[in-house]
Amino acid sequence: VHILGTIFLVDYASERGLTALCAVLGLHAGVAASETGLWLLDQDGEDSVGPWSIVVFFSCVMYLHGFWTECLILPPDYITSCSLFFPMYPAFNVSLVVSCMELFAEWWYFEEYKIWKSAALVGCVMMFFGQALIYYSARTAGRNYWASCREMPEEEEKLEDFVGLEVPDRRIVQEGLYRWERHPSYVGALLIGVGSQIALCNPIMLALVSFVLWASLLYVALEEEQELYDEFKGGYANYATLTPCWIPLFNGFLQGAAFTREMADAADEIAATLEDDLANEEDEGYYDDENCESDNELLPSWDGVKKGGAVWNRQFREPWMLG
Repeated sequence: VHILGTIFLVDYASERGLTALCAVLGLHAGVAASETGLWLLDQDGEDSVGPWSIVVFFSCVMYLHGFWTECLILPPDYITSCSLFFPMYPAFNVSLVVSCMELFAEWWYFEEYKIWKSAALVGCVMMFFGQALIYYSARTAGRNYWASCREMPEEEEKLEDFVGLEVPDRRIVQEGLYRWERHPSYVGALLIGVGSQIALCNPIMLALVSFVLWASLLYVALEEEQELYDEFKGGYANYATLTPCWIPLFNGFLQGAAFTREMADAADEIAATLEDDLANEEDEGYYDDENCESDNELLPSWDGVKKGGAVWNRQFREPWMLG
């Protein structure tokens, strides 16, 4: 259903059609839940698909939850099949197909060693907590769950042809899960992706999905934090400094990006100020050898760096690096 939807139903917005798709996914979820129960109780038949039913069930729940959330929060004109079949990236589509192929190929040739019900249960628990994180993060953030306000692209000729997302009273969400993790839904997505491969007992796809999903989430997080910093400036810099990210290795990359971003902003402001000062001094005839600053005075300092951001706080944690 996901593959057909991403190929033939891109930006599909018929209300009846979307309702029918929700009914199909609900039917799949019910059948998958019953198949999972029969498989765990050893009551399934020869046509059983084993742990694949677990992945089908949680996938249907994820699609329906995403669609339901957008229907509750976003304007009606904004709801399309993208709300139901997200994510629609080619890499995600390929991973679904390859995961299914690896499961049944290894199950066919290594039937005695392939399926581990204990691993399936572990994967099931991981997917459950991942979906719970996504649910509570969306519920807490409300309309602020979407990081960026969509603006009309420059190439769009007619304003009425573009459906934008205007979020009133935009703010930085700092309560609930966002008190301890600034990207809780990404943690949930990683748990679902890794948990699905553990449940399927797919060693090859476990390694591939873990790395690709980790890299994809890192890229999205970097882009999102850049947009949030541009929108909220020091407010988001303070929040990001005080709130960690629990995805492995994310803190280092995000802190490095924040440090570079704030240093670039501070350098631009200082350069503009120096240019204005030099221009004024040259006009007044002040710039001569006697009034020239000493070498020590020309060294970079903390003047002009905003207090409370990633750069300002880093001087106390890593003074040997920043001087």
